[in-house]
Amino acid sequence: MSQDKKLVSKILDSIAILNSLDKKRIIIHEGQKLHPSEIQLLMFLYHIQDTNITAIADRMGLTKGAISQTLSRLQKKGIISKKMFPEKKNELHVQFTEQGSLLMGLLNKGKVSLERKYLRYIKTLSAKEKQIIAEFLEKMLSIQNSSK
Repeated sequence: MSQDKKLVSKILDSIAILNSLDKKRIIIHEGQKLHPSEIQLLMFLYHIQDTNITAIADRMGLTKGAISQTLSRLQKKGIISKKMFPEKKNELHVQFTEQGSLLMGLLNKGKVSLERKYLRYIKTLSAKEKQIIAEFLEKMLSIQNSSK
């Protein structure tokens, strides 16, 4: 196998491992089992709480139905409260409950820890190496998005 093919294989294997880890990441918080799709939506909502279902679906690459179902499950689990606006069918306001706020604190703590580990590594790189990584990641995302 050529060196280029080995590198592509390593990239695809890394993506598969990260994807697999993400899909297996079930969190139990205050007796509630939270699945990866729920956690992913919670992290999205944490940054953009007032939006509409169509915008969420578009940005996350999911259907409006999947978003609505996941929001309903999170509401039943006591993680969020949601309010739909009758005059604007897809508009909603999502708030984290007290339980949801505690959960988000834990999720963000884990994310910050991982960010710090990557940052320590990134700081050891030269400006040129950082540029190469940034360009590679942009291209990788572009290729991934064009294959949908």
